Amino acid sequence: MPDLKTYLHVFDQDTIYNIRKLESAGYINQLIGPIGSGKESYVFLSTDYQKREVAVKIHRHNIGSFKKIPAYLKFRGTKSGGFLKRIDDWTRYEFTFQSRAFNASVNAPEPYRLFKNVIVMQFIGKNGIPARLAIKDTNFELQMWYKKIMDFIIKMGKRGFVHGDLSPYNILNFNGEPYLIDFSQALKLSSFTKEFLFRDIKNINNWFEKLGVKEIKTENEIVKDIDENL
Repeated sequence: MPDLKTYLHVFDQDTIYNIRKLESAGYINQLIGPIGSGKESYVFLSTDYQKREVAVKIHRHNIGSFKKIPAYLKFRGTKSGGFLKRIDDWTRYEFTFQSRAFNASVNAPEPYRLFKNVIVMQFIGKNGIPARLAIKDTNFELQMWYKKIMDFIIKMGKRGFVHGDLSPYNILNFNGEPYLIDFSQALKLSSFTKEFLFRDIKNINNWFEKLGVKEIKTENEIVKDIDENL
């Protein structure tokens, strides 16, 4: 059970209702944690009816945090409806793009279920211990990781979307393999949103350059591999 401070911060009446609906359907059991948190969301550990460990991501119904969401939202067209609907729409976008990434053979947690502001997904870790963020665990083969992550960016781009917030803070190191997480800022790729693609590539290039990787592709080279017309 989350501590009182977390409980009060995350579990408003609507979210409690949403959690109970998922519990009654067998998608989650008791929540443990949080095992991760950000400005707009918390992630908890649970199990489902198949006894699988699952991660439960809850987007907070907190207008203060929503106001801080970057300007990328203007590309989504989610201005209609009340505040809670906008949070639900935002969560749905994340679920949709994470599903596309997983189905494109990108290492990402498999999304299992979406309900309102809650996503139930594959837990990346073992025996209740989550995989560490790549920024904190660089025990991996550098060149192999660089190539794989760039391949992931290209796969997503070829399927018409961009992660939008890719950095070592949104990559997990699990058994020496990179797993991309947090697709909450993902966008359809177009001439209007390609700046987010360039930013993702630059973030990864800067990180691996600092780690000592010599064979680095430029942003333009990666974008050309996706679509020469971008």
